[in-house]
Amino acid sequence: MNKTLMIMAAEIRTSLRRKSFVIIAIVIPLLFGLIALGIGVINRDAMETALVAAPASPAATSNQAGFVDAGGLIQTIPADVPAGWLTEYNNEAAAQAALQGGAIAGYYVIAPDYVQSGRVTYVTDEFSILSDHLDTTLLEQILLVNLLGGDARLAAAVQQPLDVQTTALAPVVAATEEAWITEMFPLFMVLILYMALIIPGGILISALIDEKKNRVMEVLMTSVSPAQMVTGKVAALGLLGLLMTALWLGVLWAVARFGGSALSIPAGFTIPISLLAWALIYFLGGYAIYGSQFAGIGALAPDVNQTKSVTWIVMLPIIAAYMFMAVSFDNPNSPLAVALSLFPLTSSVAMIGRMASTEVPLWQATLAAVLQFVTAYFIIRLTAQMFRAQYLLTGQPLSVKSFYRTLMGRA
Repeated sequence: MNKTLMIMAAEIRTSLRRKSFVIIAIVIPLLFGLIALGIGVINRDAMETALVAAPASPAATSNQAGFVDAGGLIQTIPADVPAGWLTEYNNEAAAQAALQGGAIAGYYVIAPDYVQSGRVTYVTDEFSILSDHLDTTLLEQILLVNLLGGDARLAAAVQQPLDVQTTALAPVVAATEEAWITEMFPLFMVLILYMALIIPGGILISALIDEKKNRVMEVLMTSVSPAQMVTGKVAALGLLGLLMTALWLGVLWAVARFGGSALSIPAGFTIPISLLAWALIYFLGGYAIYGSQFAGIGALAPDVNQTKSVTWIVMLPIIAAYMFMAVSFDNPNSPLAVALSLFPLTSSVAMIGRMASTEVPLWQATLAAVLQFVTAYFIIRLTAQMFRAQYLLTGQPLSVKSFYRTLMGRA
């Protein structure tokens, strides 16, 4: 046990000296979190400063309007029109004088042949590029009521002839505010688990091959057993991968928790702690499955270049699951999504993607985790036979066929 812990400590120190691992696993998530939170703080402060510094808008001279009804159409003013909002003038000269005196903000001129032409002119002494978007809702209501003989109820029915009520047969689901984080959150979770499985595995392969090339492997095997050495290395990279996963999840939680409205995050949006716990569980199971296979690749391969094809085949299930879940979040309960979330080689990514998109039954989440760890147990037992001197110190070329033959004990 002491030798295994020594291998673990040495491997952790070596990995933390790798700039690529430190940048991807530690620097990038921390930088991402600091930038996101910084933007949120800056935007919030800027909004507060703008609200404090903004001068009070001067009150308009008048928000009242006038009208000149040359055809005598308007005989009734509906009761829901604000009192005093509209003043009638006998002619345009009187309305013009009221406008210049500041009594009204503008006036409407209703054409004598309005019933035939529908022509109304609005006159104001202020130019605005928004003048084409003048709100004429109240005037339209007044004209419609008078065109219909003063019947306000009939006018309301004409304005809104339909009162549609929708009856849904599906269960009622509470409405949630849409935002970028609600749409991207499942993808973030899947991407975090995907990177956490890929990056430590690649580092483990490189570390084993480098030690074989530098003859360090021969020195280590004189003092530790292959099982101790590999257990220490796999566990060390697993702990670092767990650290990376926890760090990324922590940053995502902090952004969602403290980003606030400055980052357009809805007030009710939260990341359940249970989801974060499940993510760590599925990482451990997934890394046990793939990390042990990566260790086997490193034990057999004499050169990093020979590992590419084998690594690709080994990672194919998790890559396929990532690609499928990245485009199927709108239907997380489809038969294929459920199957991928239960299949041990894809459940690390697929189940977390489903959990981030919808509510997953507890029995499915538990079953997927149990199947993962059972599969990991058998794969670790199969991989352990690769860590023998005849494999670790040999320089035989590696291929997909030779890898799986050795894994099944047929080499």
